[in-house]
Amino acid sequence: MTILNFQDALMEETGNILKGVGTKNASGENVDGVNLFAQNLPIVQSDEGDESKFFPYAIIKVYDGGTEGDDSPWTVTADIHLGVYDPDEDNQGHRHVAIMIQRLVNRFAAEPLLVRKYRAQQDMEWAMQDEETYPYFFGGVRIRFSVPKIGRRD
Repeated sequence: MTILNFQDALMEETGNILKGVGTKNASGENVDGVNLFAQNLPIVQSDEGDESKFFPYAIIKVYDGGTEGDDSPWTVTADIHLGVYDPDEDNQGHRHVAIMIQRLVNRFAAEPLLVRKYRAQQDMEWAMQDEETYPYFFGGVRIRFSVPKIGRRD
């Protein structure tokens, strides 16, 4: 079991949780769900490249881990960064982000197990942007998980 297995499982579950959330991409087309990325958005390779093509997205970042002792599991901090594009002039893109945050928090509060291996702790945090970035809107969730670790060998 590696940290990458955990990240992959969290990415897959995030995709499932956010299915059905309707947003738009930067071309103005209706989109169901989000594009999933591990750690960061892909690097734009050309001068004509545009990061807006990645919207809507969820970036699953694994930040740190720690353990208290030989028999304790890892406590791993994972952030799920959300970005949506909403060109409508009613400026309601934050509503899409709030719905995504609520779905993620509700899922792991009600059912803390992820693939029967990783357990979400109940001290979750969430945040939404505090600056005007129309037509782009951002938010995120921080969840700490208990992740099994290999025991010591004698």
